[in-house]
Formats: sequence, C-alpha cells, structure tokens
Amino acid sequence: MNRPKVATYYARLKVAHDAPPEVVRTAYKALVQKYHPDRHQGSLRHQIVLAALNKAHDVLSDPARRAAHDQWIREEEVRLGWREPSGEFRLGLGVRMELVVSSLRHDGLPLGEALRMHLTRGQRAALWLAFGATLVLLVGGAMGYLRNDDDPFRRLGPLPPLTSFLPATSGTPSPVAYSASSPP
Repeated sequence: MNRPKVATYYARLKVAHDAPPEVVRTAYKALVQKYHPDRHQGSLRHQIVLAALNKAHDVLSDPARRAAHDQWIREEEVRLGWREPSGEFRLGLGVRMELVVSSLRHDGLPLGEALRMHLTRGQRAALWLAFGATLVLLVGGAMGYLRNDDDPFRRLGPLPPLTSFLPATSGTPSPVAYSASSPP
C-alpha cells in the first residue's frame, strides 16, 4: 500500500507515542550503540542516523517540545485525511479505497472480504448504491437504444432487392447448368 507516512520522532526511536521518558532514554541508548559512527569506521550514513537520533531524543525528552511534536502529528493526520479536525481518528474514503485495492491486488482477498475489512457499513452501502445506480443507467440506456420502436437498423432504410446485385441481362434469366469440369 502506498499510504504516505508521517515521519515522527517516535518512529525514529521506535517507541510508542505514550512511552514514558525512561523508555525513550533506553531506546535512544540502544540505538546510539547500534548506529554509532565509531563502530562503523566513521560512516557518513551512520553519522546522519546518529544526528537524527540525537534530535529525536532532544525533542521527546523535553515535555514542552514533545507536546508541540504531538500537536504537529495531529495536524499532519488531519491534513492527510486520517483524522477528523475534532480529533477523532478516522481514515478518509480515499485511503480506505486504496486499502481495498491493495488487498485485492497484493493479498489476493475476494472483493467482498476486502470491502468488509476496510470500509464501514455506511461506506459499503453507499458504494453498492452507486454501483447499482450506474448499472441501472447503463442497462436502461442500452434497453432504450435497442427498443423495437427505436430500431437502430431502421435508420439504414429498406434493404434493396437481391436482384439489384445481379448483372443486368436481356430477357428472362435462364438456369445455368454447370459441369464438373467447368468452373462456375
């Protein structure tokens, strides 16, 4: 699924949003030991990772900066349609439909199961109503087009008689006898 991710300091330190400061500090120390550039011959990649870990620890260890970061996360989730402005967490219909398509393509789920898994009952009902209305319009339009009083072939006009396709001969046509040796 191509759902955009909100890069948070919690994700960098691999801790939960409600993790206490002790857990944040423990996770920070473990990751610093793992990614320290001295353990990896001064690797530039590991220096960048260590700088990101230091920034995440600085923000999450200060209560005021952590609250500001939590507020930024909520604003990003509202902007992406994952949360309502009131604070209620809810995926938008677009994200849910992406989840349905991903379940169909990648997980091989049947359509009904994918819809039940990712859409609410009201969204499923609205989807089926829209599908039904589209089907009625398509079938109704086709039936109106093909009704007897609106025959599409009638517009072509009457067919000419078959004799008009035969070459003109003088007098009455006589039956022609073909032999096996002569071509018709």
